[in-house]
Amino acid sequence: MIRRLTGLLLTITGMLACPCHLVITLPLLASLLAGTALGTALLQQRPLIVALATLYFVGALALGGWLLVGAERRRRASVASPLASCPTCLPEGSETQRQEAWSRKGAHAPRPWPL
Repeated sequence: MIRRLTGLLLTITGMLACPCHLVITLPLLASLLAGTALGTALLQQRPLIVALATLYFVGALALGGWLLVGAERRRRASVASPLASCPTCLPEGSETQRQEAWSRKGAHAPRPWPL
């Protein structure tokens, strides 16, 4: 549950920190913080803020997606049977496995007698 909430939080904040949204959010933040040292820093350090927002955007989306989708994959893998995860695997001693063993040796697999 915590993993899913963290993934959602990272994904949403990553989308908000997208560099294309900075055209709207950066002046809005600067006007809300007008008269403070942080508001002045936002206006003076725009290239640095854009670079940091881009890094956060990419990192938050990647980590948020991994937390959201990775948890779902692990859950499905733990519930699925071993044969579902490897459809070409057969139980030991099955008829198809014996036929494959014969064909690898170069001999033909024995044909069952008609009943």
